[in-house]
Amino acid sequence: MDYNNFDNVRHAELTQSFKSGANWFYWIAGLTIVTSVIAFGGGGIRFLISLGITQIIDGVAQAISTEGGGAAKVVALVLSLLISGVFIIFGWLANQKMLWAYIVGMVLFGLDGLLSLVAQDWIGVIAHGVVLFFLFRGFQAGRDLVSMEKAMAQSAPQTEPAI
Repeated sequence: MDYNNFDNVRHAELTQSFKSGANWFYWIAGLTIVTSVIAFGGGGIRFLISLGITQIIDGVAQAISTEGGGAAKVVALVLSLLISGVFIIFGWLANQKMLWAYIVGMVLFGLDGLLSLVAQDWIGVIAHGVVLFFLFRGFQAGRDLVSMEKAMAQSAPQTEPAI
């Protein structure tokens, strides 16, 4: 491709911001899994960025398991892994420049943040807000990156196929 140095620098900056934002989906999933594994083991530690829905699932399972239903904790862990897997998929798709995955992931994470609001977990609300900010910045960079790459492809010299 024939584009100037400014375009190279801008492309690199957008790519970095885009990937940095998309990688937040991996952090959400990973810390959610760690929080659920800790809950499975009976611990009470949680990470701020982990999903509230899985914490609710873990809490219900903990309450049920005290009545003798240890299988509830296993089910809760499996559900947490499945939900976290969805966010891993969002991260992968977002890194493939599928911007719809960014949007759907942000909406789901925002809805999850509402659980923190309902529970009046103000630190959780703030943590969700900060992560949503970085996700949105990554989405904006991705949108600009896709637009830039389309413009570069359209301005590239077209070669005639040899006969």
